[in-house]
Formats: sequence, C-alpha cells, structure tokens
Amino acid sequence: MKVVLLDDLVNVGEAGQVVDVKDGYARNYLIPQGMAERATKDSLNRVEIIKRAAEVKRARRMDEAAAKYSLIKDKVLTIRMKAGTESRLFGAVTSAMIADEVQRQFNIDLDRRHVMLEEPIKHLGEFTVPLRASAEVTGELKVTVQPEIKVKEIEQEIIERARAEEAAREVAESETADTDAPPQVEEAEQAAEAQEKYEEHEAELTEPE
Repeated sequence: MKVVLLDDLVNVGEAGQVVDVKDGYARNYLIPQGMAERATKDSLNRVEIIKRAAEVKRARRMDEAAAKYSLIKDKVLTIRMKAGTESRLFGAVTSAMIADEVQRQFNIDLDRRHVMLEEPIKHLGEFTVPLRASAEVTGELKVTVQPEIKVKEIEQEIIERARAEEAAREVAESETADTDAPPQVEEAEQAAEAQEKYEEHEAELTEPE
C-alpha cells in the first residue's frame, strides 16, 4: 500500500515522503497511530504542508533532546545485574533497558533509539554511552553496571549482626551481675542480719539475773 508519512520513521522514511509498505503494517499500525495516511489525491496535494509541519516538529524534538542530554551529562546511571565469573553478566544491558532506567531513576523520558550502543553491555564495569538525536544533537551518559544485591543475603547479614549485638549485651550484663550483688540478695542478707540482732537482744532480756 502506498502511504504518505506524517512523521519521521526510522528505516521507513521522513514525513511527507510517499512510501510502499505492507497492507497490514499500514492498516494495523501506521494509520491508526497517526503516523501515515493512505496516498490519495488529497494527501498528495498536502505533501508540502506535511513536510513543513514535520520540520517544526523535528526542531522541537531536537530542542527537547538537547535539554535532556544536558540534564543527564552529570549523572551516573546505576544498573544492577546478575553476574558470574570474570564479571560476565547473566544477560545483557540493552539500549531499551538503559532508556527505561533513565526514566525510573531520573524521571527523564529518553528515546531508546537515541542510545547508541554498538552492542549490548555484557560485563560489570563503568561505561560511557553515546547519545544521538541527530548529527548536531549528541550527548553522553555514564553507566555503571554493578552486581545484583540479593535481598535475602542482606536480611541474613542484619539478623546475624543483631544476634551478635544481643550476645555482647548479655555478656556485659552477666559481668555486671558478678561484681554487683543483685538487690534481692542484698535485701535477704540485711534481713538475716536484723533477725540475728533481734534474737540476741531477746536473749539478753530473758537471761536470768
């Protein structure tokens, strides 16, 4: 099907171009998403208007991309991944993953197509990832890939630390108990001493002259 593109599409064409695409692609995606319309006499007459509108939209996108790159340049994106021997990842860090993490960590909507990874990252380490919206609008993003933190291991470490602190506290209390007699023992000793004095006094009173 011949369609007129209403927006720039990677590997398809620029807005205003007339291109041939598969019928299903046109009917199910391009036309419903407002990215193209069927090439009719009316749409062909509006090609120049579509191109001018696209230029305005394109310039706005480049300004937005440049602003995002400026916000990102001093940040470090941290991605945690499972890793094995020699720091190799179980899986890989992709352009889409980086864009998703930028949104999640920095609340910046970065187009994944602007993340110029030559190939997915497959090792732990620090990387500088190029960003490119156009030949004139470029940037960089610092990415550090670190080993995944296991929640269960952290919880176990906290539990073991708490147990160690409790044991140390019990030892300290036990040592204090050895040097200082408990109040109950002191009271019992005082009562016994008073009773003994009382009995001695009673004996003196009842002793025949």
